[in-house]
Amino acid sequence: MTEQPRISIVIPCYRDEDSVHTLFARLGPVMDSLDAPAELILVDDGSPDRTALRAIELARDFSHPTSVVRLSRNFGQHPAVFAGFEVSRGDVVVTLDSDLQYPPEEIPRLIEQLSPPEYPVVSGFRAERRDPWSRRQLTRLMGHWLGRQTGSPLRDYGSMFRAYDRSVIDQLLRFRERRRYIPSLVGWLGVGVREIPVAHEARGAHGSRYRLRPLVDMLLDMVTGYSTFPLRTVTLAGMFASLLGFVATVGLGVYRIFVGAGISGLVSAFAVLFFLIGVQLFLLALIGEYVGRIYIEAKARPYYLVAEVTTNR
Repeated sequence: MTEQPRISIVIPCYRDEDSVHTLFARLGPVMDSLDAPAELILVDDGSPDRTALRAIELARDFSHPTSVVRLSRNFGQHPAVFAGFEVSRGDVVVTLDSDLQYPPEEIPRLIEQLSPPEYPVVSGFRAERRDPWSRRQLTRLMGHWLGRQTGSPLRDYGSMFRAYDRSVIDQLLRFRERRRYIPSLVGWLGVGVREIPVAHEARGAHGSRYRLRPLVDMLLDMVTGYSTFPLRTVTLAGMFASLLGFVATVGLGVYRIFVGAGISGLVSAFAVLFFLIGVQLFLLALIGEYVGRIYIEAKARPYYLVAEVTTNR
């Protein structure tokens, strides 16, 4: 009888047919060195190549319990991780990216630093990031925003290299919203997160799984999904613009009465018109983001769909 795993390692995969063998090769010794029985969970996020089939082939000869979860299509990194959470059985769950930018050899350090209930989450922060400057700045902006909104400032909100106590996983699985960003959800839970420095290596052959557009989409999701601050800001801006317009109108009227001349009425009218049009378009776009989120939530579609789960035990 296979011993119940106490540690689950969840890894979302996408287009990893050529590199998944390296994942198994490096994880094997790491899992052998752990003090408790461990299982490996690979979630194929609708890869167009043979990632899932290759993983199933390699799992047959792998010495640890392995589950390959194949999603029906590409849903994204965070839905894939949640699919892995659902399948996991361990008291401790570790998440890791398949591109191996985070060395799997650091997994024991993360687990050792877990100390629930004070610190039921341990996150590895990238002391020396090996990403392009634009990506670093965008993730830094996202992290600063989330830290302010969740009240849980972290050095590296973009890190998915984490160890979770089972109690946190059970709480995360209670969320039913369509747009979920795991680090921000953990921050919202208010649980203690301990950060430790980890190595950060160059990306694999396929580079980043996140292109610029998905990163911008994620930024908009986090801005509109965890705060009404943008709406309040626009409201204050509208009040200020109205007050400024009133003062300008009174001032222009007084100027014309006492001086008898001033800026051409046509020029000033067009200037005010174009300004107001710009403000209205921006306001409509912002409201549209919130309405779009409401529309997505109202459809209540599944966060992900599992096509098949294959195990080697």
